[in-house]
Parts: sequence; structure tokens; C-alpha cells
Amino acid sequence: MILEDLHALLPKTDAYADAVLNIYKNRAITLIKNYLNNAKYSSGYVEATFEDAIIELVYNAYSVKGKENIQSESQGSRSTTYKGFTSYADGSTFAITNDIKKLLPLPSIKMMG
Repeated sequence: MILEDLHALLPKTDAYADAVLNIYKNRAITLIKNYLNNAKYSSGYVEATFEDAIIELVYNAYSVKGKENIQSESQGSRSTTYKGFTSYADGSTFAITNDIKKLLPLPSIKMMG
């Protein structure tokens, strides 16, 4: 279901794009599991329960693929300005944005002691 929804959102995809989307989907699931910080959330549970968050994460990452270091572009007389870091401060194309946080439960906080 996730890949079908991504196909509807993205321009034409081929076998290569499908392979990339699968890798991105797995990365998104891992990122969500780490964000939630709760061992009860298995990969299968995350995939089945938080489809919208996974789709948003994958769509965002796929949309900036290949454009990570571009700060601005112009078409007339072709001008491109590059930045010194990728799309998100940690150097990743994947990030749990505020919109994605709204699609997820609050993360678990583990007490030290």
C-alpha cells in the first residue's frame, strides 16, 4: 500500500526508483522506531500503523534526492547556488518534521536510575 501511494504522489517511477523507494521506506521505518523510543513497536507494527508518516518521510527524502546541496536555482541565464550542508542540519535527507510528528504518538521517555 505504501509504494502504491508513493507512485501516485511521485512522477513516473521505474524498477530503479522502486528499489530506491523500498530502501527509503526501510530507513523511514527505522527512523520512526528510533524516534518513538519504545521496544514494543516492531518494524511490522510501524509499517502497518504509521503509513502516512512513512509516506511523508519517503516523499520528502525522495523529493530532495540529488538536490541536497542546492540552496537556490534560477532558470534564466542558469544560476545555481550551493550550500555547504545537506537538507537537514544533521546531514541527512531524512528528518522527522513537525508535520510528521503530528502523525505519530509521543515518544517514550526512559528514566535513568
